[in-house]
Amino acid sequence: MKKVLFGQSYYLKFDAKLWEAMQPYPPLGTMYAAAFIREKGYEVALFDAMLAESESEWAAALERERPDYAVIYEDNFNYLSKMCLSRMREAAFTMIEMARQYECQIIICGSDATDHAEAYLEAGADFVLLGEGEMTLVELLNRLNGRTDTPFDEILGLA
Repeated sequence: MKKVLFGQSYYLKFDAKLWEAMQPYPPLGTMYAAAFIREKGYEVALFDAMLAESESEWAAALERERPDYAVIYEDNFNYLSKMCLSRMREAAFTMIEMARQYECQIIICGSDATDHAEAYLEAGADFVLLGEGEMTLVELLNRLNGRTDTPFDEILGLA
């Protein structure tokens, strides 16, 4: 069974104002996508960056889980993700670089990735999902695993 490691790049510690207020939230969109993919027959692990010290904790999750796919799935329920603080984009790019070292395929989904898909692809992502990505993600994973033979250019919502 193929393993999918989900994470998000919103690190509360990188947002000084909200770190001081200590207003964490659970990554609901990321958790929803992970649960949906688990229901489709994939092994799933979750990395929650919210209270992590830095991207090095993502590297530890990659080492521990050894996933076939690293999915950075931003939480569209949270207005902070939509603001895309430049530091969070840098974190996503660092997470992509770290995942590359584990030779897993890297899939990105989020409002910033939708708006700047080319930048994420240039940073090393293999695929960028546009908009709400749960259905696109399962279709993509099924294609990558030979469950379907849908051509990539016919998968709706794939950059």
